[in-house]
Amino acid sequence: MAFTGITGTYDVDDQHVANVLKKLVAGIETGVGGGKTGPTGATGGSTGPAGPAGAPGPTGPTGQLVGTGIQGSQGYVGPTGATGPTGVTGLSGQTGPAGSLGPTGANAGVTGPTGPTGPQTGTTGKTGPTGPTGPTGPTGGTGAQGVYGAYGPTGPTGPTGITMTIFIAPTSDPGVTGYVWNNLGVPTVSVG
Repeated sequence: MAFTGITGTYDVDDQHVANVLKKLVAGIETGVGGGKTGPTGATGGSTGPAGPAGAPGPTGPTGQLVGTGIQGSQGYVGPTGATGPTGVTGLSGQTGPAGSLGPTGANAGVTGPTGPTGPQTGTTGKTGPTGPTGPTGPTGGTGAQGVYGAYGPTGPTGPTGITMTIFIAPTSDPGVTGYVWNNLGVPTVSVG
């Protein structure tokens, strides 16, 4: 025997269908399922706490490096800072004392020898402080940014999900012998 549902046509054993119908008829005659639907049960307890987070999956492979971007051009060199002012000139050293006179000769009228030369000129004064450093020149402009490298390869595709198929019988007699239809909640085999 074959019957057609929403999802297609299926072959069913005649004896199996006869047994199912006998059980349905017996249930109707004994009153099973004949009463009104009972009230809806109380709502279950609150949702339990969320489980711990799963371990992170492995990191995918690093994309292949295609090439380094072009290096930017060198920035402009700033101008040279201004020269600092000249330091203050040191003070002149003091003049040394005059040399002592030589002794007078024994004989009158004879000039005595020249006395020794006095000490050298005084020491040179200290060097003046260095002038302040001139201001730093402006920074050169930033070079152009290099091009981006290519993207890495696409990761593997995940597994395909499971497709669930549900058969829903028609609610009116299809008029085809052997087809099952929903007769007010009772599965019924059409006699054509």
